[in-house]
Amino acid sequence: MNTTLSAAQALNTAVAGVLSRMTVGVFLTMVAAGLLAATGLVPVLFSGVVGWIIVFLPLVMSLGLMWKGENLSADGIKLWFFAFSAAMGLSLSLLFHVYTSASIVMALVGTTVSFGALAGWGYFTKRDISSWGSFLFAGVIGLIVVSLFNIWFASSALQMTLNVLTIVIFLGLTAYDMNRIRNMFWNVTEGEVNRLQWFSALSLYINFINIFVSILQLFGNRE
Repeated sequence: MNTTLSAAQALNTAVAGVLSRMTVGVFLTMVAAGLLAATGLVPVLFSGVVGWIIVFLPLVMSLGLMWKGENLSADGIKLWFFAFSAAMGLSLSLLFHVYTSASIVMALVGTTVSFGALAGWGYFTKRDISSWGSFLFAGVIGLIVVSLFNIWFASSALQMTLNVLTIVIFLGLTAYDMNRIRNMFWNVTEGEVNRLQWFSALSLYINFINIFVSILQLFGNRE
């Protein structure tokens, strides 16, 4: 009984560490986006090639992590995570410039509630949802491809559909990731906990940001 209780406490501590890291990343992103939007420099930064670099930098960094992430130490992924959070904040500053403060707060609250509900369900459910992974990953690839396609065609109807699908897919990923994280930390060795916490925080962070952006674009009011 004591051994089981100790394992459960270690699991809860590890998962709490994941969520706290994710929260810090989201906070850094929101602060970076808000500060840049407040400077009034957003129209200048996003008017040319520099704007495209800022927009696509988080995607390029994500692809780089997929390629070299396994070779990063705990300190390496920590540094990368904060750099990625800041880069995402720079990218989101355009939305913070376009949408009202009330809309941003509304989207943040809506994201927190929906994210929390699905994360909690994924963590506590007894169902085996491991099969969701391949389906949801395919959905993410589809979203990226169609989103790039829509940059050139600028269809508002397609963008609305993409936002709805993004919310559904990344809420599903939130449940899947929390379920995977729970199962992973049951068996992880002590030396790997810190490194895996940063990787896990990154997965949840990406889910949260994508849900936030889609809710803001669907329901937000422009300045």
